[in-house]
Amino acid sequence: MSSAPVASPSKERVGVLLPLAVAAAGALCLWKVIQTCSVPVHPRCVSVVYDTRRKTVLCTSADREMRADALPRVVHFSPALYLSSALMYCSRTRLFVPPSSFFGVFTLPRGVFEEPGEAVNCAVEGIAVSDGSVNMMVTVFYTIPFEQMERYLAAVGPVPPNEVIAKTVAHVARLRCAELSAGILLSKNRRDGVFMGPFKEHLTWKLMSEAAVAVSDVVVEQAILLEGS
Repeated sequence: MSSAPVASPSKERVGVLLPLAVAAAGALCLWKVIQTCSVPVHPRCVSVVYDTRRKTVLCTSADREMRADALPRVVHFSPALYLSSALMYCSRTRLFVPPSSFFGVFTLPRGVFEEPGEAVNCAVEGIAVSDGSVNMMVTVFYTIPFEQMERYLAAVGPVPPNEVIAKTVAHVARLRCAELSAGILLSKNRRDGVFMGPFKEHLTWKLMSEAAVAVSDVVVEQAILLEGS
C-alpha cells in the first residue's frame, strides 16, 4: 500500500509567503501610483484638475459639496473622473491627477466659492480728473461662481484673480473719474452719492463678463489729491 506524498515544510512556507509577497508588492505599487498621480488637498483650499490644452475642468476637490453636476464635464474624461471621485471618497485629502503633461492642477482659497468671499486691495495711482489727479485705494470683495469655473479658467487661467481684478479696477476707475472733479472723490459723502454707484455697476459687469468673477462689494478706502495738481 503506497503512502500519499507529504509536502515538505519549506514548500508549505513558500505556498503561504508567495501570496503575501504578491499582495505586499501590489500594495506598494498602488501606494506609489497614488503618491505620484495625486496631490494633497488643504481643507481651506479647493484644488482644480484641468486639461491644459482645452482649458476644461476635469474635477475639483469640492465637487461633492458644491454640486458637481453644475460643473460642465467632457465625456472623454469619465474614467479619470470616476477614479478621482473614488480616491476623494477614500481619503478626502488627496485628488487624482492623470499621469500626463496634458493635465495640470491649481489651487484657489475655498473662500472664493462661499459668501462673503475674498477681498483684494488695489492701489490705483495717478488717476486723471478734471482738475488734477488722485491716488485711490480700493477694496473689492468677490466670489467665483462654482458653475463658472470653466469660463474662469478660459478667461483668467490657472491662477487667483487678484491681478485681473487690480487691472480692471484701474481701468474702470480711470474711465469713471475722467470727467469728475477731485473734490467729488475726496469727499466720502459726495463720492458715495456721485461716483460709487456707476463705478461699482461698471466694475461688476466687466469682471463677470470678462473673467467670471462676481463682485459682492466695492469700498474706496482712501482718495488722496496728488501734490501739484
